[in-house]
Amino acid sequence: MATHKHWVEYTENWRWSPMAYWVHIAQGKGSWSNAERYLPEAPPYVPHKGFAVVCVEFEGFVLRFSSEAQLKECIRVLSLKPLPTTKRLSNQRGPGTGPNSHWLSRLPAKVKAPAKRTHLVVVLNEVLRQAAAPIPSIKRTAKALRPSSAAHVER
Repeated sequence: MATHKHWVEYTENWRWSPMAYWVHIAQGKGSWSNAERYLPEAPPYVPHKGFAVVCVEFEGFVLRFSSEAQLKECIRVLSLKPLPTTKRLSNQRGPGTGPNSHWLSRLPAKVKAPAKRTHLVVVLNEVLRQAAAPIPSIKRTAKALRPSSAAHVER
């Protein structure tokens, strides 16, 4: 049986999350890292804490999500059978980024194995269900992560 736990951390930049670039599309002109608007929306800043990042440890590997949209996209992709190639997924994002930089290419092979992936999707769906509000709303998310699931909130 795969082991897992999850918790909330805070960071000064939500864009550092491995999935941020692949999920949040910059709107308007300029570079992705300097955009003022994204679709889906960028997560809100939590005063005196930073941006919320939900961390899920599975089989010794930690997945990090700075928005609910990222968590949902991870669940969607990992649920696909067969698992799409990172080349296909990076082509969907557009030119300029290779498949080796895609978030899926950063997952260890053991996590991408069909049986483990199926269990990971179950775990991620449970984390999503436990969040009473969208992940960026830390106050409500932190309350929703039950201590019985080994969750904790860090500064």
